[in-house]
Amino acid sequence: MPDTSEEQPKSNPDEDRAYHNIRLLTRDLLYIKELVQAVHDGDFGRIEDMLGNIACLFRGSGGCQYATEILHFLMNLKKVWTPEFAYVDLF
Repeated sequence: MPDTSEEQPKSNPDEDRAYHNIRLLTRDLLYIKELVQAVHDGDFGRIEDMLGNIACLFRGSGGCQYATEILHFLMNLKKVWTPEFAYVDLF
């Protein structure tokens, strides 16, 4: 009988493409879940904190115009508009 007690060589997680893709998918789905929960809770601060990451997700998935609009909105929110105008209905 062949000896089956030998350990199989373990694959390197850095070289495992399926493992890497599952991790990326899980990360992206957690961003979406957090966004949905923040919208449900009405917590604009959490939404604002996530917009940069969401812009990166859109850019990476080919939604370049969505990413550009989110970044344009963030620039206006933080640099162009006065705080009184930017956060008029939030408080």
